[in-house]
Amino acid sequence: MSINSFNIEQLFKDYNIEYITEGNKHCTKGWIQIHCPFCSGSRNYHFGIPINGTTGSCWRCGKHSIVEGIAKLLKISKGEAYHIIQQYGGRTPRKAIIKPIGTKKFKFPSNTEDLLPQHAKYLISRGFDPETISRKWGVQSLGPVCSLDGIQYNHRILAPIFWDGNVVSFQTRDVTGRSKTKYMACPINRESRHHKHILYGWQEKWTRRGICVEGITDVWRLGSAAFATFGIEFTQEQVREIKKHFDEVFVIFDDEPQAVRQALKMVAELRFRGVRAQHVPIVGDPGGMSQTDADNLVKSLK
Repeated sequence: MSINSFNIEQLFKDYNIEYITEGNKHCTKGWIQIHCPFCSGSRNYHFGIPINGTTGSCWRCGKHSIVEGIAKLLKISKGEAYHIIQQYGGRTPRKAIIKPIGTKKFKFPSNTEDLLPQHAKYLISRGFDPETISRKWGVQSLGPVCSLDGIQYNHRILAPIFWDGNVVSFQTRDVTGRSKTKYMACPINRESRHHKHILYGWQEKWTRRGICVEGITDVWRLGSAAFATFGIEFTQEQVREIKKHFDEVFVIFDDEPQAVRQALKMVAELRFRGVRAQHVPIVGDPGGMSQTDADNLVKSLK
């Protein structure tokens, strides 16, 4: 399954995994080297991962899948590792942990319920009104024991993903600050539509002018004019959907260099397809703005 170009270097940066791309005898062009998680005490960058590949190789202990490697490095399950790789545009072998889209009936994790106090508290800490977020976006709580297909979704808020009037998937966000996997999506074989092939937002409220952002909380902050691509990595399917729904698009990603590059790439992709598009630089990220500043930003784009 290929989602997009695998931005493995950004994954390593975000999760503080030490790596090198040059300056070592084991380095090869097109590969990234890390300390092998399978060799006890290895500190010689023996494990190499090819950019856009699915299998890494250690100079000592041989081949291992990238899913297994990430799971070992972060001390998480293979299912969780898959979801992390997915968020960075990665792919898995044909014998993937998670089967193709729609092979199982869509459903939420076990014990999904209305917002609990600790989840409401998290939303308040982010500057959101829990009642509004729950009512407007259908956000729910996942408590201490919540799972689906063996994947643990404990202590998260859950945002259903709607498309053409139906719930087709979901995304969750850790509220404890302790999970190494901040965002986890629905297992792909449970999705009615793959979330990286559609857009997140209030589809019924869209006009021909839209605001493209990275994540679900950015949409909550900027309102019904906004839509998200579930991360800075986007697919051609998403670009086609944007063209279908919008004539003009303002792209507002975070101010980190990689995010800015992706925003400019999005602008170029849309302009190539005849959509009027421009990058709107901001400081920080849209989801972290005060509601007043966000409202003023949206008004300035009209």
